[in-house]
Amino acid sequence: MGDAEVAGNLIVDTLNAHFSLGPEDHEGYFAASDRYELHALIPAGETATSQGIHAFWEWVVRCELPYKVLFDETMNERTDDILGNVENPENDIYINCTDPDLGMVERLTKSENPMLLVLSNEGQFLDGVTADAAAAALREGIPVHDLSRMLLEVTWQHLPDHEPPVESAMEVEADGQMALVVSDAPDVTLKAGEVAAVNRSLELAETFVDRLFGDLVNEAAVLRQSLIHGRSLLAPRPDTPAESQGDEPKKTRLEIFNPESGKWEPAGRGRPPKTAQTRRVPA
Repeated sequence: MGDAEVAGNLIVDTLNAHFSLGPEDHEGYFAASDRYELHALIPAGETATSQGIHAFWEWVVRCELPYKVLFDETMNERTDDILGNVENPENDIYINCTDPDLGMVERLTKSENPMLLVLSNEGQFLDGVTADAAAAALREGIPVHDLSRMLLEVTWQHLPDHEPPVESAMEVEADGQMALVVSDAPDVTLKAGEVAAVNRSLELAETFVDRLFGDLVNEAAVLRQSLIHGRSLLAPRPDTPAESQGDEPKKTRLEIFNPESGKWEPAGRGRPPKTAQTRRVPA
């Protein structure tokens, strides 16, 4: 939906790339997508069918896609090219849709894997119908993409005249992964692939923290003990008294190395700390 003017080749190139259409044949038709089965819903009528929507319809025809039409015959002149080329006019033309925005969204909610395409003027929706349709689609959880800007996703920040619904944050499953929906800021809702990227970043950060405060701390403690031991070996030794004569047993005392002073000191009473550097010297 939308009344913005968009170059037809931009619409064609964008949609072909996004939906994996095949190459163009000599008659101007595109090979079918090998990934998607597409169905289109198009507003028809002189006041509803803008130049951009007409270019979208031409792309639909060149892709030979089935499409349905929303048409209010009481207020619109006919657009015979669009209305006259549906497969089954009796079933594929919804007549008297006085609210095309609500009619569009109502039918999208009943469809499998819906997407609303809108046309904007550099991100601005100058017609209220398109903005209303985008807001209604977002409330229904239908993704909205701006065909004027290479299918950029439309969020509430692009709809300043509409209030987003107030919901609590929750987790939803998407493609077998968990995605976080932020209630007060739908414009930063994360898709499953984006959540996976965030989780990967968090895992890397957690691994770094574990490494920093786990293994590295333990390694630092071992290194510290090694340094203390090395310094203890280099510490000046006290004068050794003359050895006693005869077979009298030698008397010794226990000393502890003080890493702060860099000196050996007499050990006090009690058992020395397990990590302390100790030695026996002649008393």
